[in-house]
Amino acid sequence: MKKNKYVRIWTKTAAVLLAFLMAAGLCSCGGKKKEEQQAPKEEAVAAAEAVETPAPEITPEAVAEKPEQQEVKPEETPAAETPAEEPAVEEEKESVTEAPQEPEVIKKPAAVDNGEPEEKTKKEADDKNKKEKKTSSNGLALLDGKMVFDGMELEFPIELDGMKLGNWKIEYQNVEDPENKILVPSEIVTAVMTNEAFSAEDVTVTAEFGNYSNEDTDLTDLPMSGIYLTKGKGKDGKEPVLPEVTMPGGLTWGSTESEIRDLFGEASLSGTFDMDFDFMYENGEYMAEFGGMNDLGITYIVYSKQ
Repeated sequence: MKKNKYVRIWTKTAAVLLAFLMAAGLCSCGGKKKEEQQAPKEEAVAAAEAVETPAPEITPEAVAEKPEQQEVKPEETPAAETPAEEPAVEEEKESVTEAPQEPEVIKKPAAVDNGEPEEKTKKEADDKNKKEKKTSSNGLALLDGKMVFDGMELEFPIELDGMKLGNWKIEYQNVEDPENKILVPSEIVTAVMTNEAFSAEDVTVTAEFGNYSNEDTDLTDLPMSGIYLTKGKGKDGKEPVLPEVTMPGGLTWGSTESEIRDLFGEASLSGTFDMDFDFMYENGEYMAEFGGMNDLGITYIVYSKQ
């Protein structure tokens, strides 16, 4: 009985040991087998995904739709990839093109130094322009240098004999020695004209002597080129005594503003100069100025060469 007991214990122990060894073997085999099974499974999944997402196929139609992509060469640069410097150059060219052109400067010819004063050259140019100027009114053609003064018919320039004009005496202003006075071209000297028949309160008369030639000239050789007449207020409160004056068109002392306008039209220059009206007319040969008051008419006259 005791022997059988030991046999049973050994049998159980052997069975347990055998079961343990089998279990250990199965575990190692199962782990290896599991890894071997997982590897093919992952490869299968990757293959399946590769099958499900095939690479895009290039067809002739696709190539025809985008021919420019096939024709682009490596050295060609699309417009979008143009370097930044090139647009800057284009903008600069455009700015240069759009810049407004400066007006052409016409240089004045250099003056010829012939020893003549600058005033002479300017006077010659002014005289030429005035002579070429066309008359804008028929009335201006009346300015012909002729007038009546104190019963004498005068025509400018007036040649004087012995520096006298009828009963009028001439005294140059601001000239110490008239006999030795020389006028350069365009220079003007004035002289006071006096007559015992007319007081300074009645009228003031001033003569003009201008050198309108192109060379120096003695003052005493120059003709009278113009006259200035101003009506005074009269002596001792009496009505002023005036020399006879008849201007072109018949204008005289007391002629009205409307008569002046009707005869000569719009003035070249107008103003007041402490008078109610003052009009100046010129036609390139002669100049006439008429000023006065509304209630007295013309009280101031200038008539001369230009």
